[in-house]
Amino acid sequence: MAQVFGAVVAMALAGMLLGWIVRKLSRMSVLSSRLVGLAMLLFVAPPIYILASRAPYFEAFFACGLGALIAGTLFYILRPTEQDT
Repeated sequence: MAQVFGAVVAMALAGMLLGWIVRKLSRMSVLSSRLVGLAMLLFVAPPIYILASRAPYFEAFFACGLGALIAGTLFYILRPTEQDT
């Protein structure tokens, strides 16, 4: 449970950072850029996790994947709403 919580926090913060960078380089919405950041992290984070903890790849991919799924759900729930003017 602690691994998943740590993965959620790490994926959310790093996804927001990568999403900010993607948004500066393209004309994507906030939610889309954050989800692209999470997708990029989903393939980079497990090898880093394996190198740090010597865990099997499936365990690392499962923890990071579940963390990315929960972080993506949080991004969707807390997305900025468009204001009609």
